[in-house]
Amino acid sequence: MLAVVLLSLSLGTPAPDRADADSRVARRTRFADAAVFDVVGGGSRPRTWAGRVYGGYPWLGARGQVGVGGRGLAVGVDVEAARLRRFRPALLVALRWVDRPRVRLSGELLLGWLVQTGELSRRGPNVELQLRLAFPTGRAAPYLMLGTSHTLLTDRTTVITAAGDTRHLAFRHEWMPRATIGVAVAITRQIGLELGVDLAWYDAPRRTPSIPGLHVGLAFGGGPR
Repeated sequence: MLAVVLLSLSLGTPAPDRADADSRVARRTRFADAAVFDVVGGGSRPRTWAGRVYGGYPWLGARGQVGVGGRGLAVGVDVEAARLRRFRPALLVALRWVDRPRVRLSGELLLGWLVQTGELSRRGPNVELQLRLAFPTGRAAPYLMLGTSHTLLTDRTTVITAAGDTRHLAFRHEWMPRATIGVAVAITRQIGLELGVDLAWYDAPRRTPSIPGLHVGLAFGGGPR
């Protein structure tokens, strides 16, 4: 046995224990750059891209992003809808603050436009800040998203009198804090699934918190991973 070990060392071959440890580390980090982890953890490395489509109650939507710089800097588009009555397309910019094989923390800025149809018709510019935290371990990654969404709404009032019509414009602010807790699973580095529970508080703090929602998403991506 001693002769085998000495022969391995002389040939530059790692000892069995070292080889097993390296193999375990490789298995744990093999999917660290999977596309689904880019989606739930935020950001993309240069020359990589990722996308996601998801559906559930009440939210459904799609996202696409591409890495454009260091520190996981990414740009893209994000479209979401709630019960097919509330739509918000947006441009996004994401930056990774912590980028490690087993911890990922990112911040995102979304600039969009809100359109809500029905009896409570609303529309106006929207800005949202999101914080994404993911813990990739092997093929799975529990994740958390915290967001604060702000919309500037315009109310138009028309007063009709004998002297003529008078129109008034009034502006008000709609705030919607939100959160998602879920888990992502990498099938391959390019394809994965994610499941999340969605919490939102429409028009906070005047109204009561909304009923939690649930969604299932399909993520995909490409580039050097």
